[in-house]
Amino acid sequence: MRHAQLKAFHAVAIHGGFSRAAEALGLTQPAVSDHVRKLEENYGVQLFTRAASGVALTDMGRKLFAIAERQFEAELQAAELLARGRRLEEGQLTIGADAAVHILPALARFRIRHPKLAVRLVTGNTAQLLSRLEDFSIDIAVTAERPPGPAFLARKLRSDRLVAVVQRSSQLARLKTISLADLLKLPLILREEGSMTRQLLLAEAARRDLAPTTTIEIESREAAREAAAQGLGLAIMSEGELTPDGRLAVLGIPDWNTEMEEWMICLAARSALNIIHSFFTMDAA
Repeated sequence: MRHAQLKAFHAVAIHGGFSRAAEALGLTQPAVSDHVRKLEENYGVQLFTRAASGVALTDMGRKLFAIAERQFEAELQAAELLARGRRLEEGQLTIGADAAVHILPALARFRIRHPKLAVRLVTGNTAQLLSRLEDFSIDIAVTAERPPGPAFLARKLRSDRLVAVVQRSSQLARLKTISLADLLKLPLILREEGSMTRQLLLAEAARRDLAPTTTIEIESREAAREAAAQGLGLAIMSEGELTPDGRLAVLGIPDWNTEMEEWMICLAARSALNIIHSFFTMDAA
């Protein structure tokens, strides 16, 4: 059964005749008659009784009409849903960020522009977020690492220097700055494997033939910040991730010029989707 045949049958049933059905469908009357005739012949049934006064549905025709009504109503609902999606009035955008502070202002602007869309924000380290991006569990990732290759589109958001944070009541807080060599001799709070701050620190230490003396590994940036505030050691953070906290002091690292970058990333294969394209290109120069 072809869709056009069922549509022609449905139109004849609604409009009570082939001529009016043809006018409604924008077809010729012979074309509509041919669609209905082939539908009846293919299944060996009669759907209409035909008389000079018009057509009437048979018992089989009435049952088929009820099914066709449900199908075309479902098609209409599907078309309306897709149209709302095209207008960004329906749907959900899921963003994964290694630091929510980098993306919250953009999210606020996006919500103002598209208040009917659902937005979900999840967190994780760079490695976790890139993995989630590839398995489609998030739409956009905001991370400190730009993945190589043509499979991804990336837009640089910012670049900030790395600093150490320490409990404000600590004697170290009076220093204002600290060398990398001295920093590595002190108790350090390191993020989990996959964290870009951890990778950058350990790579630079190895380049100088140095290694941290004492470390505590803590998952999540927020937990590392809290550990520093509680006096468990010094945490390495990007200046762009710092939020006001009277319990913490910031130490510059003048002999380490590496900066932490933040990138907005999406899969190239999904970049044309309206909801992803709209957020990814928002405010782009």
